[in-house]
Amino acid sequence: MNLKHIIVSFILCAAAFAADAKNFYRFKDNNGRLVVKDYLPNSAIKSGYDIINEDGRLIERVAPALTPEQQKAKRQQQDKLDEQKEKARQARRRDQLLLRQYRTIEDIKRTEKNQLAPLEINISILNGHNKSLKRKLSELQSSAADYERKGKAVPQTILKQITATKEQIEENDESILGYKQQADGIKQQFKNDLVRFKELKAKSVVQGYSRHSDQGAAIQVPCNSHKACERFWKRAQIFAHENASNKLEIVTDSLIISSKPQSEKELGLSITRVPAEKDSMQIVFEVQCFDSQAGQTFCNSKKVTQLKEEFIQYISQHDS
Repeated sequence: MNLKHIIVSFILCAAAFAADAKNFYRFKDNNGRLVVKDYLPNSAIKSGYDIINEDGRLIERVAPALTPEQQKAKRQQQDKLDEQKEKARQARRRDQLLLRQYRTIEDIKRTEKNQLAPLEINISILNGHNKSLKRKLSELQSSAADYERKGKAVPQTILKQITATKEQIEENDESILGYKQQADGIKQQFKNDLVRFKELKAKSVVQGYSRHSDQGAAIQVPCNSHKACERFWKRAQIFAHENASNKLEIVTDSLIISSKPQSEKELGLSITRVPAEKDSMQIVFEVQCFDSQAGQTFCNSKKVTQLKEEFIQYISQHDS
């Protein structure tokens, strides 16, 4: 027999031995004693067991079967994880849509204005109608009072008109309230979109993407602890209030935005804080100037450069 035949025979014998090899089950019986059997009772499935070979070597360890309560808890935990994943997926999708839909804050404000315009027109029309109805109601009530002063019964036509006019005013008021609620919902949604849009833009700056506005790049100030970040953010609000040309439109836990500059010598400020590792954050400071050549020149001036340096120094100063 040559070497090739010997190797083939060895492989076949090993395979046959492996096929004939028998596994055993090691588990604790009802008395808590560790036993080994060549079969697996139902009690062992509930309490857990080991699969071992003929040499006693562990092949697999099988955990105890879950109780109905544990199975329910596991399903609930998995459902919660699935829900969190779905919320995160939807949030990522909303972020992607937001960045595709808008390029600037002004795009968001313009879209908000366009959506509010029809509601404001309807409210204006209904308010005008109510003014006319209230004048009519006053005249009808005055006429009814004249009949009563003369001791005469008020004609049914007048009473019906009074009732119908009151009902129309109430109906208009309900419609006005509905339109106002729709407008409030739109305003809140666009405010949320604006805040998130700025957070995403600021995050791209922090992450090192090449983001430059038309009026100069943003600057970043790191804070390395929760306490320091809170102190920096409070000072950032003070700085924005004192240095923005116009009022602050939005002040949240993560975003400060002032009104848009209305002239070539006015400044708009935008400050965002973006979470980083652990308790650290990055505070992103941006300056907006008037949309003109002169405004561009002002944004690139020494005065604005000095303002950015003052911002860094002001918010990162140590408490005295």
